[in-house]
Amino acid sequence: MSRSGVRLHKVWLAVLSCGAAVLASQAGADSGNLQFLKKSPIAYFSEDDVDLMMKNARAVLDSSDPAATQSWSNPRTGASGLAEVKGAFTATDGAPCKRLRVVNQYKQLESQATYTVCKHSGRGWVVNVDAQPAP
Repeated sequence: MSRSGVRLHKVWLAVLSCGAAVLASQAGADSGNLQFLKKSPIAYFSEDDVDLMMKNARAVLDSSDPAATQSWSNPRTGASGLAEVKGAFTATDGAPCKRLRVVNQYKQLESQATYTVCKHSGRGWVVNVDAQPAP
């Protein structure tokens, strides 16, 4: 694996180890499916940037505001981002879920995606691409 691939893999593991796989690829989380990240802002994020991004996402997800939005930035690295709730529902398994839009920026690079994230006791907020609203 190349040096940038190792760094990218370490960043990805840091994101997953935070317990809120907000940026998980819907195609899977093995390193072969992470190639799309090489040209995304997160590939250039420092550990502090990843920490700020994850804390920001958790704050928005934990907010009682149904339209919570919050930005973050790191003046030291130039990285920044935004997380916003785009809707909420209770899943068929009873878990509270939210649609979370995440925008990340680093210099001229910007990426954005929207994820379905559900909260499970003992696991916290987890991306769940299969979550469906209860009838």
